[in-house]
Amino acid sequence: MGESRRPTEMAWVFRPSPSHQHGDGLRALVGKPVYGVGPLGDDGRVEVVLQDGTRVRATPGEVVAE
Repeated sequence: MGESRRPTEMAWVFRPSPSHQHGDGLRALVGKPVYGVGPLGDDGRVEVVLQDGTRVRATPGEVVAE
């Protein structure tokens, strides 16, 4: 079998955990591309900046590679 040398494309996206109570506002952001992530805060959450400029607080596990 031949090897594939194509680069793998990955992107970081916002996926709120279904176990957390985020409300309808964050459900609309599911799957949105992430622009940047801030440092881990004392509350165990990070500030996530989405590509459209929206800022949300999330756990590190809610920012996933796709």
